[in-house]
Amino acid sequence: MEILELYLKHYGKFTDHRLALKPGINIIYGKNETGKSTIHSFIRSMLFGLTRGRGRPARLDEYSLRQPWENPAYFAGSMRIREGGEIYRIDRNFDREHQSLTVVSETQGREIEDGEALISRLMNGMSESAFQNTVSIRQAGGETEDALTEELRGFMVNYDNALDMQTDVPRALQSLRKKKKQLEQKKKAEEALLEERIGRRQAEADYLRKDLEALRSREETMRKKAGNLQNKGQETGERRSGRYRVMMEILLVIASILSFTGAWLLSVFQARLFLGIFGVIFLIAEIPVHRLLGEEEGEEDDSEDAGEEQQWRLQNIREEIADREEKYQKLQHELEILYQNHVKTEGLDIEIEAVNLAMERIAGLSSAILQESGGSLNDHASLVLSQITGGKYTKVTLDDRSDVRIQTKDRLLRLYEMSYGAIQQVYFALRIAAGDLFSGDHGMPLILDEPFAMYDDDRLESVMTWLYHSRRQVILFTCQDRERRILEKIKEKENAGYE
Repeated sequence: MEILELYLKHYGKFTDHRLALKPGINIIYGKNETGKSTIHSFIRSMLFGLTRGRGRPARLDEYSLRQPWENPAYFAGSMRIREGGEIYRIDRNFDREHQSLTVVSETQGREIEDGEALISRLMNGMSESAFQNTVSIRQAGGETEDALTEELRGFMVNYDNALDMQTDVPRALQSLRKKKKQLEQKKKAEEALLEERIGRRQAEADYLRKDLEALRSREETMRKKAGNLQNKGQETGERRSGRYRVMMEILLVIASILSFTGAWLLSVFQARLFLGIFGVIFLIAEIPVHRLLGEEEGEEDDSEDAGEEQQWRLQNIREEIADREEKYQKLQHELEILYQNHVKTEGLDIEIEAVNLAMERIAGLSSAILQESGGSLNDHASLVLSQITGGKYTKVTLDDRSDVRIQTKDRLLRLYEMSYGAIQQVYFALRIAAGDLFSGDHGMPLILDEPFAMYDDDRLESVMTWLYHSRRQVILFTCQDRERRILEKIKEKENAGYE
């Protein structure tokens, strides 16, 4: 693929800005804040689109950053590309309310029915993540990101199994991570709700339990009091009606009999009269004694009434206790169900573990395939690295854990054992190799935004020489004049060699 022209209709600080590009190396020079990164962003947005995020972070996302300064509602651009001898024009409207994509074949003079599918085909199915980790190097972005390893895994799995990009390992892993996050959030929400309901029911149960304890204590006290009243009534009745009343009546009868007997037997009139009067008195005395003992029996009846009232109160207490016990048992049953539901949330742990297992198996399988099929990547990266370092570093390997090893003529190095400039060269070689792997025969242009800021002049000349001989399209954004001067120097050497 070759980019012929960029037309920034309304994009960031640019309005109706056209930029023509040619094959080979295109150096776009400008001081800081002149819009180099904006043009870089525009190329990616024309290929993959640009959507706005949600919430507060959206204020700082790429969409907000690149909205037109003058008229944010008119957010659009166009790009012309050449692929396989045919020229296409890509038109995009980025406005959130009116997003659109139109792809026109200028060679055939017709609109492509499925523009997104055509762009994907022209890029050999390269994803935006792979694009940003390989052929597009942003400012201060020379290092490969962690996503590159997953992109490589996915590509190698598809390539090795001839699946024509139908199996998207990075997307599958992303989907599983999303599923895992949803399950974790669901579990957290359910646990919070259950814990709140359990806490509320447990508080009600504790209150009922304390109320039951108080009622049972009152019941015991009232039961003892009722028993005492009943016993007291029985004892009083037996003592007064059985002992006093009978004894008094018997005594009075005996006294009366004796008095009448003496009056009958004695001959003295005065004595007979005296005893007769006493006999009558004794008989009459039985009446008040009987009445007095009857009042005492009434008192006994009053005692029995108090006992009955106490029994009634005791029955009410027992009914309250039964009602509280029923409610308490019902709460205990609800708590048991809630605890069972709480245990059921542990089933989500099984689902989460299943997702983790699926991720591990996919990563393990793709890692194994990467190890088997990644030789071409390492060989290509080693060739690039050897060329841009003048043979100083002869071999580089990237394993499935993103660990990088570099072979010199004398020893095997790790990245932390190298200078920062050398590390940048290693990452550059890996990006180029991975980009060629993804793009295949389509050959994506390299889009470089200040990638060589940490290079010394010798390293810069080596990499510029490599880029010049690669015969690929390069769009190089820089705020320095070094690249232009070195490129002119390389061209002079080449021309001198042909003379």
